[in-house]
Amino acid sequence: MSLNTSTETASQASFGRRTFLKGSAAALGLVALSGAGCAPKPELEEAVQPVEPPDERIFQGICRGNCGGGCCMNVHVREGKVVKTSVKPQENPLDTRICQRGLTQAQRIYAPERIEYPMRRVEGTARGEEAWERLTWDEAIEYICTKWKGYLAEYGPASIGQTFGAGTYAYNYFVYSRLFNLLGGTTYQQGYDMGALEQGWRMYGMATYLIGNHPRDVLDSKYIFTWGANTTISQMARWPYLLEAFKNGAKHIVIDPNYTDAAAKADLWVPIKQGTDGALAMSMVKVVIDEGLQDDEALMKYTVAPYLVKRGTNKFLRMSDFGTEPQEGPLNPMTGQPTVIDPIVVVDETGKQGTLEEIASPAIRGSFTLDGHEVTTAFDMLVERIAEWTPEKAAETCGVPADTIRELARMYAEGPTNLNVGFGNDHWGNGASITHCQMTLPLVTGQFGKPGAGVGGAQGGSSSGWAAANMAGLLYPEGAIGGLSTTLLYLPQIMETGTYGDMPFPVKSLFCYCSNPLACHTDRNALIKALDKVELFVFVDTIMNDTARYADIILPAPHWFEYETISTTPGMTCDFNERAIEPQFECKDDVEIARLLGIGMGLKGMDLTTDDYHNILLDSDGARALGLDLDTVKDKKRIQVLPETYLYGRDENPFVTSSGRAEFFLEDVKPRYDYGQQLDTVLLSLPFYEEPIEAYESNPLRETYPLTILTHRDKFKVHSTFALSPILTELQPEPTVEINPDDAQERNIVEGDYARVFNDRGSVVMKAHLDPSMRPGLVWTEHTWLQEQYKEGHYSELTSIATRDYYPTNHPFDTLCQIEKA
Repeated sequence: MSLNTSTETASQASFGRRTFLKGSAAALGLVALSGAGCAPKPELEEAVQPVEPPDERIFQGICRGNCGGGCCMNVHVREGKVVKTSVKPQENPLDTRICQRGLTQAQRIYAPERIEYPMRRVEGTARGEEAWERLTWDEAIEYICTKWKGYLAEYGPASIGQTFGAGTYAYNYFVYSRLFNLLGGTTYQQGYDMGALEQGWRMYGMATYLIGNHPRDVLDSKYIFTWGANTTISQMARWPYLLEAFKNGAKHIVIDPNYTDAAAKADLWVPIKQGTDGALAMSMVKVVIDEGLQDDEALMKYTVAPYLVKRGTNKFLRMSDFGTEPQEGPLNPMTGQPTVIDPIVVVDETGKQGTLEEIASPAIRGSFTLDGHEVTTAFDMLVERIAEWTPEKAAETCGVPADTIRELARMYAEGPTNLNVGFGNDHWGNGASITHCQMTLPLVTGQFGKPGAGVGGAQGGSSSGWAAANMAGLLYPEGAIGGLSTTLLYLPQIMETGTYGDMPFPVKSLFCYCSNPLACHTDRNALIKALDKVELFVFVDTIMNDTARYADIILPAPHWFEYETISTTPGMTCDFNERAIEPQFECKDDVEIARLLGIGMGLKGMDLTTDDYHNILLDSDGARALGLDLDTVKDKKRIQVLPETYLYGRDENPFVTSSGRAEFFLEDVKPRYDYGQQLDTVLLSLPFYEEPIEAYESNPLRETYPLTILTHRDKFKVHSTFALSPILTELQPEPTVEINPDDAQERNIVEGDYARVFNDRGSVVMKAHLDPSMRPGLVWTEHTWLQEQYKEGHYSELTSIATRDYYPTNHPFDTLCQIEKA
């Protein structure tokens, strides 16, 4: 596919399919009129001149839109302009790919929405009015740094903060964390998908491929459980591997409230009631144990199942409980503090007690009294916790028949099983607890660390970053003091009270990059209200989007193919993204922007070129062991640095938790962001079922707002990226809300009507699409559009910023609403 992408053409109306067909017909008509099929006239022959094709250069680009792809592609440049992208063949045919989003990158490069130069909101105008004045870079940097210096002097480092999402899979954007670690500023994590991720990491540790086996391991699976994911859209790059697995005979089980494209490719679709997945997982674990299908050896050797839990304290029994003083261990590289060696005590089947080194085969069942301590194995604590979740009880909660629950449990235990889990469950207020229940299932059945058996999908099977990268050197240069880390979800409360917990917490400036929170974050209105209280809001991006319009200062960043960067996420390779063309307009890449800010603030360690920055990244023993340096990476462009045969959680690659074992029982439960809140640590230590925050069945609010609205990933966008791509928006020109025909008829809505979706927080108008596969009581829409593309309002206005304090994250699914004809 080739796109004409001159600046003039990009600003004109899109050349659509209908226009193309008309143009083609006209061209055919001209051929007919010119006498096609007859002998050509001599004068016409003499008039035809051969056209020399323009010189073309091809560069390697890496698509980094946070879809989980990280696809390698060719970037074609003629006369200094990117004219198209194309697939770059790879050694493995399943990795040779490019999707419609990657094909339209050229249109993003030459989009009329590009931010061309630094701008400042005109003094006296309100945020969002889009009244701008042009600045030079010197003026913009001086303005920001003058403000920051004043805030630091008067209010301290906590008064300036940064916030970012996951808008780019590359190392360059970490340069801003380097800057803020030197300043001591606050980091406001945006928390997309993090409830599930952090719960998974807490249980399994974060290893080479998150918590899973190598990405191609699914080809060895007999069963693939796609749970809370629509891999055909949300993980397009992984879908070819699943299709190949199906060809190999793998059975595909999809657990989802709606009939998705993935469900259409399933051997068994399980239409679960939304937000109740924890009950299903708990019941499946119970069936496995009741029928003796658990893997006792795997539980004993690789999980905390044999650990003894002290009744009353919920702590593991250790040698210190018998009077042996703990010893100081090696330094923790993450904290710089010494570790504590206090060995766990276990018993064998005869009741003999000792450490794990002394007891070869510790018991995973039983309760004991040891030196006055009443203890029970962690596994028996799990058995007690799930005892009530019979298939019949779970069926009442989740809507899945009891016999189906038993069938699911037996298939899962038989294996080898891949748990192809997405972030759908994380988007509920009970997402962390759902994840705890789900992630216990592979541990009890032993479906981990073997060919075809492990966690895949968004939680596993893709690299979490290259382990050899010198992240400590990047993030914490000499002089770094770090700062508080919290979540953007708490910003409205902080701005309202001026405190964080019991601590005074003035927030004067916020620096935002690699994200568009006013389009993607929950409760857009609450965020706007909070931003209105921030004195200086600085935003870095490539295009003018929802968040840019609320900034005080906008700094223009280049498109991905206009600067050099190294990318390793996701995948098993270290990839070099070449600069195909020079940055357009007055754009500067992240390293240069951070350098200018660092110099303006008088910081050492920030006067870096991009090459300097990448040399720090590669300054590690791990990189040197692989023979890597910057020249090698630039020369080879794609280098495999992670193993294809990696299996996680057994002898060769043990779990990287503090215990070295998978932890379905969590001993020390603490909030991710601790401001003094109290947690029910006994409840949180084991899998448990909890209802969503808002969209639970018995919520009295349903009398007013009886529908639950979900979002689904969009084939034409990744979050709000590509939202303005002309070709893609011609194929899908506006947001839609999908509704079951019965629900629509009750509201006098027909196909193509505009419908108003609303609740107490806000409203949005979208075009209605009637879909009989939709579960009654559910509606859904695409995630996500820019405000200008909605008829009225924005979807994010409906969602709530409410979250649970264990692992705070965005919960867009946990939303009740009503719909009426607009």
